[in-house]
Amino acid sequence: MDIRLVAGGFLATLILVYWNSRRSTSKSRPIPGPPPHFFVGHTFQVPVIKTWKYFERLAHQYGPIVRVSLTGDEIIVLSHPSDAEELLGRRSRNYSSRRPLIYAGKYESNNLRLSLLPYGDVLKRQRAAFHQMLQPRVVGGYEEMQLTESLRLLLDLAEAPMDYYHHFQRFPASLVFNLTFRQQLDDDGKDLAAALRILTTFVQDINPNAHLVDTFPLLDLLPDFLSPWRAEAKKKHEREIELYGRLSLGVKARMEKDSGIECFAARLWEQQAKLNISDEEIFYIAGSAFLAGTDSNSVTLLWFVMTMALYPATMKRAQNEIDLVWNSDTLPSFSQMRELPYCSALVKEVIRWSPATPLSIPHYADADDEYKGYTIRKGTSVISSLWGMHHNEEEFPNSYIFDPERFLSKLPARGDAADSLAEGHYGFGFGRRKCPGQHMAVKTTWIAIVRVLWAFNIERRKDASGNPMKIDPEDCTSGLTM
Repeated sequence: MDIRLVAGGFLATLILVYWNSRRSTSKSRPIPGPPPHFFVGHTFQVPVIKTWKYFERLAHQYGPIVRVSLTGDEIIVLSHPSDAEELLGRRSRNYSSRRPLIYAGKYESNNLRLSLLPYGDVLKRQRAAFHQMLQPRVVGGYEEMQLTESLRLLLDLAEAPMDYYHHFQRFPASLVFNLTFRQQLDDDGKDLAAALRILTTFVQDINPNAHLVDTFPLLDLLPDFLSPWRAEAKKKHEREIELYGRLSLGVKARMEKDSGIECFAARLWEQQAKLNISDEEIFYIAGSAFLAGTDSNSVTLLWFVMTMALYPATMKRAQNEIDLVWNSDTLPSFSQMRELPYCSALVKEVIRWSPATPLSIPHYADADDEYKGYTIRKGTSVISSLWGMHHNEEEFPNSYIFDPERFLSKLPARGDAADSLAEGHYGFGFGRRKCPGQHMAVKTTWIAIVRVLWAFNIERRKDASGNPMKIDPEDCTSGLTM
């Protein structure tokens, strides 16, 4: 008998069993959303390109709470912050988990990647380790590194301004690399290139419908010779361990010769027994810090470049404010943040206007819940549309216009000026899965933006006729980050 026929019949049986099991438990009051297709739900209606724009249109049509179904998987998209704050914040006990991903979670990450961990002891241990590095009082101790790396950014831009894309990628990567492993990022760029490949692959692998086994988990029961995807995912895991393990073990080896090494990985090794974490967990915690600090920060800075080219009057106003505080011979530092309110508002507006992560990684309902007359079933994925929230006309009038003034009146008169940079927008998520590195991220972004504006003008290139070339904010990549 043809093995392909046997496999095909087995696959069809698994799909029917899985679909029937989903249908038998999904008799809940319907949440507004587009009409689904038979069997596949909205699988072919939800685009993989600029998904956030599609969800924005659904919110305008059906309201701030919208339901879609991807071949049996229930997804709720929240487009108003009050709903996200209630469900993901005040009811975080029920919505802090993650939907189990077999390809990216079980095999590619060996169930150790912080961003995919279900809510439980492993997640709590890893977040506790992260907070030792990233809490606000500790972040202040890293200011010297932020100043040093931002100076390197200025030098790189002065020497090769046309390579700005690479420079704005390297700046946060080099900073986080130093903070995590206490070594400089190699000039050959091999470690950065390897990290970006891992990140790109991971982002693709967690997209809805990226892998059939995540839609139909019963496929994981198939033997290896019928599941080539399993070997592929394990190979990716080996590449991740090679990079993360080499860097983390390098720190451990240096600690044997110099016990005074101070970096994130060194703290993890020192407190391994207290935190009750394995060697491989240390690899993933340190590696995740490196990747997370590299990607979203560089994306935010690249959007800053675009906004300055599109809104030159905004750039000039920020530069004038900087010139009143620092003269041409003195580099800006963190010492007088409060004296640059417009620059702080500009940073917040960059994050709002085009959020680096327009859609949150889905939260996961651990139990049935009732909200606003709707029944949210156990196993439902809940996504925050940060894009939709940032373009809510009620909270942010003329939301598609880049206007830092909308934040000027909202800046606090007292308290830590750096802390306020993470407030007033929703770029770092909600609840217990809120980005643990937000304080470091906003300070890194602030010092880069202020120093770049102090040193340079940002202008559009001109074509052969001398006219400024067109820039289209809609022309962007599509994935977990934008």
